[in-house]
Amino acid sequence: MPAKGMAWRRWLWGARSLEVLRHYPMRDVVDEAHATRFYYHAHTSRRYPADEHGHFHLFVYPGGAPRGADFFHLAGLSLDARGQPLRWFTTNRWVTGERWYDADTVLAALPNFTVEARGRRAPLARWLTAMVRLYTPQLRSLVQRRDEVIQRRLARQDAESLFEDRRLDVVTECAVSLPRTLARLAR
Repeated sequence: MPAKGMAWRRWLWGARSLEVLRHYPMRDVVDEAHATRFYYHAHTSRRYPADEHGHFHLFVYPGGAPRGADFFHLAGLSLDARGQPLRWFTTNRWVTGERWYDADTVLAALPNFTVEARGRRAPLARWLTAMVRLYTPQLRSLVQRRDEVIQRRLARQDAESLFEDRRLDVVTECAVSLPRTLARLAR
């Protein structure tokens, strides 16, 4: 996948090009102590910003150690090719293969979301943790709205078909500008 700029190479851990749908790193970054995980990848969708290079998916294992299928998607963070955040988003269950948890459970994990890593993955893990902290109000709103959208749809569609509905990938989203957010905080 072609991209402008070179910032994207930092989160591909040495790969020379971005392969659509491949996880970077290949086995994800897993933090056993905090029961969290993330990876970066890219693919096309009618819903994604035109300048999106790819996105991170952030996960939490509510039962503790990151094993098995008992995890949920906290949020996704889209980036452009320079590494600037474009938007936060939530997804339908089928997108990540998660176990669906309601907003209360997801929001309870938000204040403690931390992902730590060693070596060259450490700076990115710290940055993603900081991004979650910085955008906690927006993430709270996204997750609450996600459940509102799902509840409205459940009035017209059974749960299993809704959570596997390929027409619904991104449930909620909000555009972000890191420079504007930091300038607002500086005032």
